[in-house]
Amino acid sequence: MKIEHRFLAIDEGRQQLSLVDTGKEGVLWTVDLADYPLARDMQRLDAGRVLVGYDRGFFELEVATGAIGNVCARWTDVTAVCRQPDGATLVTGYNLDGTGGINVLTLDRKLNLVHAARRDGDYVRLMRTTPQGTYLLCMNDHILEATPDLADVRRFAAPGFEHAWKAERRADGGTLVSAGYGAFTAVFDAGGQLVRRFGAEGEVPGAVAPFFYASFEQLHDGRLLVANWQGHGPDNGGKGRQLLEFGADGRLQGSWSAEDRFSSLQGILVV
Repeated sequence: MKIEHRFLAIDEGRQQLSLVDTGKEGVLWTVDLADYPLARDMQRLDAGRVLVGYDRGFFELEVATGAIGNVCARWTDVTAVCRQPDGATLVTGYNLDGTGGINVLTLDRKLNLVHAARRDGDYVRLMRTTPQGTYLLCMNDHILEATPDLADVRRFAAPGFEHAWKAERRADGGTLVSAGYGAFTAVFDAGGQLVRRFGAEGEVPGAVAPFFYASFEQLHDGRLLVANWQGHGPDNGGKGRQLLEFGADGRLQGSWSAEDRFSSLQGILVV
């Protein structure tokens, strides 16, 4: 089934970022990310701008044109960024303070460092804040919910989590997780219990070829868009369906691919 969305797409395989309309308009623009390696994270700032996190820091992007500005490049191994309502920016990654470990750094509006949190560990991917003021950090085989000082609150895990990529709190208090190489989506209830998993091999048509479920987008009506990453390098476009849409019931409603233009979708953000 055909799906229609306008979204920003990070193609990790070709190190590009594009604005895509899966309807009639197609790919509206593409920018080369050679100078901004390993872009993984995106956050909508306002109607015209998006915050993009990459290995060395972050930059702001104009949605209409793809123009890059307000670059902050200070580190190596940044994996996630998050702009706060007060204008502060949270920067998550490995060894950002030089001591070896997982860090979340807080920068004020002028990009001055005002708080640094650290905990032992050697792997982290995306981080999201919750309405409860906690952080959800993807720590390979589990999701850690932590305080802003990175003290444990609780953990979420499911069999098959491997390089779990993104976790996000749902409106009902539950938590949604993309399982990375597990290639499924997991739903935990407000108490932290695993209640459902969907989208795995055998639950979707063979042509989908679930390989690595990376970023996802929760839509207002309960639908879910998932990036089905297919591997490193520029020639993975024909291996499986790149963008998947699931209904609120967890059933696949449609998919989209542009194998001649994209290799491996990793980051998505509906605009």
